[in-house]
Amino acid sequence: MAAKPMLHYFNGRGRMEPIRWLLAAAGVEFEETFIDTPEDFEKLKNDGSLMFQQVPMVEIDGMKLVQSRAILNYIAAKHNLYGKDTKERALYGIFPAVLSRINRNNLGPSLGDPDRVGGS
Repeated sequence: MAAKPMLHYFNGRGRMEPIRWLLAAAGVEFEETFIDTPEDFEKLKNDGSLMFQQVPMVEIDGMKLVQSRAILNYIAAKHNLYGKDTKERALYGIFPAVLSRINRNNLGPSLGDPDRVGGS
């Protein structure tokens, strides 16, 4: 059995939430490691895990994927959730565009936000 995908993000919804939704829709169990401190984030950046020095990051199938759309596209294609033809793919393509707009209005938690989910 393949290892469960490991999700790396802040302890909140933000840009990781659509990835969680898609994994759940595909019936894929996953694990999460939360970035709780600036030191946690620096560790990921310094060990070479983060292309572009950004999260979310998902470890899946021996890869460390970043960029929400790339992660969503990979999961959708792998689990046959990408549409059977170009028409379905175009309709499914609306989902990331809507999420992008939502994310612009509510980027979710950050390490500098004392009111973030799980914050102290």
